[in-house]
Amino acid sequence: MKERWQEELDDKALVESLKDEGGFFDEDIGEFVKQSFKGVLALHEEIISSKEDQIKTLKDENEFLKQTLLSIQQLYNEDRELLELLKKEIFDLQDELEFTRRKYKMMWNQAIENYSKRSSCD
Repeated sequence: MKERWQEELDDKALVESLKDEGGFFDEDIGEFVKQSFKGVLALHEEIISSKEDQIKTLKDENEFLKQTLLSIQQLYNEDRELLELLKKEIFDLQDELEFTRRKYKMMWNQAIENYSKRSSCD
């Protein structure tokens, strides 16, 4: 704390000595400080503006990604339902094919038996 006060006293002494030497210190430094603050404030506003733009862009991108994810999930569900339907159809067709094979096997066996009976009778 004592050091800070000493620095402030040294700064005040420097300012006083510069004033005594020509008086240009107040006006030139004051204008420089004003311009510096204006520049800093302008940069601050630009940073805030770009930050807000970036936040808006990220929100839009997140919304887009959310919608994309929901669409993909819906397509996945539709594909899963279609896959289940196709599996059911395959099993049904396999059962029908097996039934048809048994039917034709029985028909051919009966045809062979009938032919054999006719051949043995002749």
